[in-house]
Amino acid sequence: MSNDQLTDLPEWRALEDHKRATENLHIKTLFDEDPNRFQTFSVDMPGLLFDYSKHKITDETKDALVALARARNVEKQRDALFSGEAVNVSENRPALHMALRGSCDKALEVDGKNVEHFVNSTLQNMQIISDKIRENPNITDVVNIGIGGSDLGPRMAYKALKPLADGPNIYFISNVDGSALHQRLHKLKPENTLFIIASKTFTTQETLRNAQTAKDWLLESIDKDALGNHLLAVTANAEAASGFGVNEDHIFPMRDWIGGRYSIWSAIGLPVAIACGFKTFKAMLDGAKAVDEHFVSAPLENNIPVLMALLGVWYRNFWDYPAHCVLPYSHDLREFPIYMQQLDMESNGKSVTQDGLTTNYATGPVIFGEAGTNAQHTFMQLLHQSHEIIPVDFIVTAKAQHPHAAHHKQLLGNALAQSKALMEGQEKPDALHHNFTGNRPSSTFILDTLDGYHLGVLLALYEHKIFVQGALWGINSFDQWGVELGKTNAENIIKSFDNKKITDNFDVSTVGLFDHLAENL
Repeated sequence: MSNDQLTDLPEWRALEDHKRATENLHIKTLFDEDPNRFQTFSVDMPGLLFDYSKHKITDETKDALVALARARNVEKQRDALFSGEAVNVSENRPALHMALRGSCDKALEVDGKNVEHFVNSTLQNMQIISDKIRENPNITDVVNIGIGGSDLGPRMAYKALKPLADGPNIYFISNVDGSALHQRLHKLKPENTLFIIASKTFTTQETLRNAQTAKDWLLESIDKDALGNHLLAVTANAEAASGFGVNEDHIFPMRDWIGGRYSIWSAIGLPVAIACGFKTFKAMLDGAKAVDEHFVSAPLENNIPVLMALLGVWYRNFWDYPAHCVLPYSHDLREFPIYMQQLDMESNGKSVTQDGLTTNYATGPVIFGEAGTNAQHTFMQLLHQSHEIIPVDFIVTAKAQHPHAAHHKQLLGNALAQSKALMEGQEKPDALHHNFTGNRPSSTFILDTLDGYHLGVLLALYEHKIFVQGALWGINSFDQWGVELGKTNAENIIKSFDNKKITDNFDVSTVGLFDHLAENL
């Protein structure tokens, strides 16, 4: 497959022609013409219903999009992912987060080491350690120190599952801004606090700075010999963690084939196991595994992650829609849009193909969102009446995790009303500011409830959607070189603050800003 030929494929050109032919078609008209449209354009799997009927698509659109997927060998690329091939080509390594939930061949080896053995050993240790912490009355507070995937995943999952939590209090520190750590430590007691230092390399600037400050805070009140009882580490650099003061039996190893933003399924998920019990964490793995099985076995025409991906490509590349909105109508899923920003934009926010060629087509959209109904009082005005059209994902749960039935009915009513209004619009010839053009696409995901299993289902759907889009665009969804340049520049500037003089190779703006700040340090 030659990635510079994507826009020359006959399947791509067919979609361009089809878009022109259906440009003036209104989604509402499609419902008027087909009373069975919901049944035709919805898919369910245990625990989830996916409705994609409110989209600018017909049977012909779907067929043309699936044809593009086949032309881009999506099924073959999917098989390569699960078989442990080095799909992360720029770093020459596999991406095997699916193995963490038991979805790969039991005999699979990476660098001569059995993957399943590592996974089972990690899960066993997670259960042992999390049970010990939960049973220890002296540990009342656990602080997870990490950033990026080492923070966003466990933070999102913990808050999503907090109604099920019955263990110690869990807190998260990611930003290197000392205010966050200071405000948190001020309220804790060292003798009752455990820190999890989550860093794959154990060299991440922000994480190590926060970890060192936390360590110093502990040593102000406890004996050095007891320090190891208050530290855990999740890292691929066990030597560095041990040198920092973490006991050997408190170090959870990582592997290169576990990407940071896909690491919630690994020991990075310890906060969930500690707060809610290992059983809940294991249920997350089981939910994700069910989606893995669906993704591998369902035909493309009825494959939920594939359909999600194809709809995204339809709008990003053929309708030129630059953004995608994620709206969980769930307070507990309020961190999910932020989690999705990293998962999607760090994965597919690229303009170079796996072959090193600049794309002549758009790739990852801007991802944003907020919990409903808060979103209705912030940015949804733009979604309804702006010239820009932004596809939306509505995520709702049929059963609430609280006893307030009237609240849940009101929440669900608002979610359905918003998707209806985006699709249908409203005509007011005598009051143009009341006009809504409608014809704005959305998907709706209905989870049976929000527990470990169903959260795992939701997360895995989006993981595989992002992979399929990367496969279609011919980009590597598993590296993130765009993150590295800023880190390198930051290291040089931070060192320069010590002598209050920046190196000459910086631009005059950066030098001027540096000088102004250095005067106040």
